[in-house]
Amino acid sequence: MKYIFETDKRDFSDFASGRVLYNAKNTTAFPVRLASEIIQRSFHILEGKGYSGPYKIYDPCCGGGFLLTTIGFLYYNRISEIIATDFDDEVLETARKNLSLLSKEGLDRRRKEIERYIEAYGKESHVQALKSIEYLETLIGMKNIRINCKQRDITDIQDFPINGVNIIITDIPYGNIVNWKGVNENPIENLFVNCYRALDNKASILAIVADKKTKLNHNLFKRLEHFQLGKRQIGFFEPL
Repeated sequence: MKYIFETDKRDFSDFASGRVLYNAKNTTAFPVRLASEIIQRSFHILEGKGYSGPYKIYDPCCGGGFLLTTIGFLYYNRISEIIATDFDDEVLETARKNLSLLSKEGLDRRRKEIERYIEAYGKESHVQALKSIEYLETLIGMKNIRINCKQRDITDIQDFPINGVNIIITDIPYGNIVNWKGVNENPIENLFVNCYRALDNKASILAIVADKKTKLNHNLFKRLEHFQLGKRQIGFFEPL
């Protein structure tokens, strides 16, 4: 995969998991540069179809919310709403904490928390975290992004509570750390169906990140772009 938008290797250390953003047990922190590239490609595709946002963005396998939170900071003024769901209600607690950082109130709470750590332990890493908060504050707009975070098994075919989404971006379970936890035998098939139900039928895009073994295709979608990067594949799909 050749980067089109994130052509320079920027320093994203302010977004490091566990620094300001919270780390969820048994979840992975998605590479920030790749997240930025994927969401910018999604913006570009929608803009080519005449829709410039602001965008309603959804991650149906959000884990600890790291991917959505970093996108929220980087493209705050281009987003109207962020929706995060996951099967695991425990990791959703971390997702809620991370997504709350996309507001002045949330960052203020995190600052006070880190200041208590400095008083108790005096670690340089906590001092650096305060500096990162100062930077992240510069990325926050005047109007808060609407946040919707709830428990949901995206592989369960039932009445779908989410609709009108412009961009679905998700890093689906694979590997030794994270696996599908639902009871359905066809998680990828059902993922596509439920994503189709959630998307805006006028202006929307589905971006899926998976391992190379997963077959990413469905008759409800047209595949627009496909790339491989290391052990990952990234597919961009348009609902038919």
